[in-house]
Amino acid sequence: MEVGRSKSMRVAVQLEKCGACQKTVYAMEKIEIEKHAYHKSCFRCSHCHCILTPKTFAINRSVLFCTNHYKQLFATKGNYDEGFGHDQHKKAWKSEPSLADEKQPNNGTEETQQ
Repeated sequence: MEVGRSKSMRVAVQLEKCGACQKTVYAMEKIEIEKHAYHKSCFRCSHCHCILTPKTFAINRSVLFCTNHYKQLFATKGNYDEGFGHDQHKKAWKSEPSLADEKQPNNGTEETQQ
């Protein structure tokens, strides 16, 4: 974020960069979503590139989608990770063997059946 100073107004103006094109966003063309500023024309679905509004968008891992494609991509795999091209988050969980799966050492206490 840059701070500019207008010589005629002598007031500090906050210049924000668009989350999509990285160009300066001015107040009249600004849409602010989750602390990111966008030009109205840059606020588009990453899948079909339709222009979004604050009522017609969804966001997953900072990627914008129209609500139709968000639902469609979720439905393809049934979760928010694989449907959007990421590994399932539960694969990152460290799996630990359960106590039932571990073999207990045999101390000679078991009886043999004849």
